[in-house]
Amino acid sequence: MFSRELFTTYVTLFLFFQGSIVFAELPPEEMSIETMPTPGANWFISKTNNGGYIFDAVSGQMQGLLSLSRYTPAVTHLDSRKEFYAAESYMARGVHGERTDIVAIYDFENLSPVGEVIIPNHMARLAVRTHLALTNNGRHLAILNMNPNHSISIVDVADRIFVYEISTPGCAVTMPVGENDLLQVCGDGTLQLIQLDASGYETNRVRSEVFFDVIEDPIFDRVTRSRDGWFLITHAGNIFEVRTEGGEIIIEEGWGLHDETHWRPGARNEVIASHENLGLVYVIMHEGEVDTHHVNGNEIWVYDAGKKKRIHRLKLDSPAGSIMVTQEDEPKLIVAAEGVDVYNALTFTHERTIEAPDAQNFEDF
Repeated sequence: MFSRELFTTYVTLFLFFQGSIVFAELPPEEMSIETMPTPGANWFISKTNNGGYIFDAVSGQMQGLLSLSRYTPAVTHLDSRKEFYAAESYMARGVHGERTDIVAIYDFENLSPVGEVIIPNHMARLAVRTHLALTNNGRHLAILNMNPNHSISIVDVADRIFVYEISTPGCAVTMPVGENDLLQVCGDGTLQLIQLDASGYETNRVRSEVFFDVIEDPIFDRVTRSRDGWFLITHAGNIFEVRTEGGEIIIEEGWGLHDETHWRPGARNEVIASHENLGLVYVIMHEGEVDTHHVNGNEIWVYDAGKKKRIHRLKLDSPAGSIMVTQEDEPKLIVAAEGVDVYNALTFTHERTIEAPDAQNFEDF
């Protein structure tokens, strides 16, 4: 008779050899490393709480994913250096613990982090595109802070260093103008211009005259570029084009978006978009009362800014919470609704719906 110990030994050897035979029959796993192709003219980034999804608007295919922190207001990029820039915030214990804020730098090809710069840990975590801005010369990244006072952290993304923090009480949003300057919207109904030197330090500060009523008709903190500056929109639907000339702030006369007073602009995220060269402005609209500016809209109204005239009303199947327009000659209108809808931005025909996570804002390539 077998002893219990001998029986156990036979069973163990049997299982060992059987397992070896099974594993030997498995084909070897082939590993491959994919790289992102050169971005196309209609590519865009869909920023969500789960990262930055890169899509080709023409094919609808996903081209890559930026693994951003959930506390990332926006992401931008610079083609000449083939780098993405994102302000990110991390907690040592995931949802609590010591907080660290950084500017993360990712490369185009592998979408991998290639650098980071630690910044003061009170950046604004709201998903607003213009809470993060790269100056027009591509040298400095401006990150809006709320602590709860407003300030701006300046990072030199070329040398990978934190420059310093600019106090901007009562003023928010970061709108690049000139080579190395920033415009802001202020809570007293004015604009503020901050001019930086080549190293990123403030050299001059200018305030405009009051041009909107912060109680009766405030400006959205969602803005969009024009050919020479920026378009700003109020809660009642009045648009102002603003720009700078040297150290002077230029504010064009405002014009109304509509005649029907029960229609208002509104969206959870980005309410306005534009095509800079064509001078077309796209606004998410809804029927609503005062203080419904965060209600998603079921129409997009398209305006010719040069003529200050509405040229189209695009009715949507699902309410839109954010929009963007790509900037090439045949632009696409990108709309965050139940999915991400892609329209021809000139003929307004619907081309496709991309099955994508809940989009907060978009970044154009």
